[in-house]
Amino acid sequence: MFGPDDFEMQIQQEEIPGIYPEPSIPPAQDEQYGDFIVKHGQNTEGDYENRPDAQFLPVNEMFGILYVPLNEIGPLEINSYTYASLPKCYTFMDVDALNASGITRLNNHPYLNLQGEGTVIAVIDSGIDYMNSIFRSGDVSRIAYIWDQTIIGGEDERVPYGKVFTREDINRALIDENPREIVPSVDENGHGTAMAGLAAGNFVPAENFSGAAPKATIIVVKLKTAKSYLREFYQYPPQAEVFQENDIMLGISFAVRMAKSMGMPISVCLGLGTSQGAHIGDSELSRYVDYINEDSQVSVSVAAGNEGAAQHHYTAELNGGRNQNIVELRIAEGEQGFSMECWGDPPDDYGISVQSPAGETLYVSSSLGAGTQELSFIFVETKVLVNYVRMERLTGKQLIYFRFFHPAAGIWKINVSKREGPGSRFHMWLPVQGLISPDTYFLESTPYTTVTAPGDSTRSITATAYQYRDNSLYFQAGRGFTPNNQVTPDLAAPGVDLIIPLSGGAFGKASGSSLAAAITAGAAALVLEWAIVRGNIPYASGNTVKFYLQKGAVREEQMEYPNPGWGYGRLDLYHTFEVISLVFLAGDA
Repeated sequence: MFGPDDFEMQIQQEEIPGIYPEPSIPPAQDEQYGDFIVKHGQNTEGDYENRPDAQFLPVNEMFGILYVPLNEIGPLEINSYTYASLPKCYTFMDVDALNASGITRLNNHPYLNLQGEGTVIAVIDSGIDYMNSIFRSGDVSRIAYIWDQTIIGGEDERVPYGKVFTREDINRALIDENPREIVPSVDENGHGTAMAGLAAGNFVPAENFSGAAPKATIIVVKLKTAKSYLREFYQYPPQAEVFQENDIMLGISFAVRMAKSMGMPISVCLGLGTSQGAHIGDSELSRYVDYINEDSQVSVSVAAGNEGAAQHHYTAELNGGRNQNIVELRIAEGEQGFSMECWGDPPDDYGISVQSPAGETLYVSSSLGAGTQELSFIFVETKVLVNYVRMERLTGKQLIYFRFFHPAAGIWKINVSKREGPGSRFHMWLPVQGLISPDTYFLESTPYTTVTAPGDSTRSITATAYQYRDNSLYFQAGRGFTPNNQVTPDLAAPGVDLIIPLSGGAFGKASGSSLAAAITAGAAALVLEWAIVRGNIPYASGNTVKFYLQKGAVREEQMEYPNPGWGYGRLDLYHTFEVISLVFLAGDA
C-alpha cells in the first residue's frame, strides 16, 4: 500500500511521453486507477520503479502525476496521502462590453490596430464548436489544435491520453459531408465555446458581437470529467460537471508547448474554480499557474468565481476574551452529502464538536493521526467522517476536513474552541455553487475571502465580473482578499448579461466571472501582440501583462484601492496603452 512518503519523489525530467501501450486504456482515463499530484526533482530515486502497476507522467520539471491502481491504495483519507496530492475538482464559473473595457478602441485604432494577430489564446474548458463560423478566417479554421481528453482508444504521441486534432484535420472536417467522422470532438456543454468566443471570436455585426482578440490563433483543451472515486470521495452530485486538477495542469502544459512550437506568445484562459484549499494559493494548480506565469511569452487569466453571495464562507477570530465560537450551518432538505473544510492558524489545537438539529453533540478528536473519525448520530440518520490534520504539510495550517453523509435537514452547530494564548483565526468553506444545494449555507457568513482557486495564485490575472452598463459589481462575484492578505481579484471586467456564442451558431446571454476572465485573456493577448509580436518588449512575461493591466485599470475617486471587490479597478485596455506610452516616453527621455 502506498503511504505519504510516496508523494515526494525524485524523478528524472523528460518530455511528456505518448500514450501507454499497456493497459489499452491509459491510466488517466481508467476508472480503476487513482491519480496523485506529486513533486519531483532531477534525480531518479524512490521505489516508484519497483511498482510495475504504477505509472508516472511528468507535467513539467516541478510537478508530475502518479497513477496507482485503486486496489493498491486502500481507503482514501486526507491524512494518509497529504491533502495536496489528492486532485481537487473544479467546475464552471459562469459587444458593448468590449467598448467598456477599452478593447474596441484598440481593435480599431488607426496605428495600433491590435487584434491578437500572431498570438495564441488557449481555452481549457468543455471544448469548442469548431464548426461555428466565428472561429474561421474565411474558409480556414483559426483553431490550431484541439486536445480532446475524453476520446478513448486513439494513439497520439503528442499527448498521454485522448486525441489531438490539428488545423488541417479541422479544415478537412469543415468541407466534409460528415465532419464528426474526421473530428468527433463536441462541446456538449457550450461553456468552452462561449469562453473562446468572448476571448477570440470574429466580429458579427448582426449580433453586435466580437471577441476581444478576433485574429488570435486558438488552442482548445476539452477536459475529461473527474473520475468516479474522486466524485464519491468529495460527495459531488452525480450530474455535476467537475474536472480534475491534474487534467487541467496537463491541458495548460500542452497548450504552452504547442504555442512555443509555433513560436507564438500565449494567453491562457481558465474559467474554472473550486473552494477547496486554504485559499492562499496553496493548491497545486495555483502553484503551477504561478510557475508558468513567470515564463516569457505566457500569461494566465483566471476567474474570481461566483461565491460572494452564496453564504459558503465563515470566519471568526479566537482570542483571550473569546476562546470559542459556534458556527451555525443550515442544511437543506434532501441534501445527500457534502464536504466542508476548516482551516485554522497555527500553532493552537482547535477543539471541535458537532451538534445535530436534534441537539445531540459529538466531539472530534485532535489526535486522530492518519485515521478518520466517524461521528455517528443516534437521533438523526447522519454520519460525519472527520480528518484532523494538526499541520497540513504545504501550508503549515491546521485542517479539519468534514464529510457529511445523508445529513438531517435543519440547523447544525459546530463549536470551535482553543486554549488560552494569542489570537488566531479560522475559516470554513463549503463547496461552490452547483456542487451543493443552494439552501445549504452558513447563517452568519461573510462575502469576503471567497475568490476561488486558482484565483488565489499570486501571478495570474484574476478577473472578477461587473455590470458595464451601470458600473456595478456583479452581486455574486467572489471577493478578496486572501487569508494572508494577498490582493485578489486583480481587476474587474464585464461579466453580466453578455452576448455569448452558443453551440450551433446562435447567440444568447450569460453572466459570471468566467466570462470576465475570457475578456481579460483576450485583452492580455493584445498586450502580448504589442509587446512580443511587434518587438516592443520581446521577453514580456505574464507578470508584465498583469502589471500593465493593473496600472491601466479605471478607479473611482471615492474608493480605496486595491479593493477586495474590484481589485485595482475596471479593465480599460485603452488606458493601459496610455500608461504604456508614458512609460516609454519617460524611458526615451
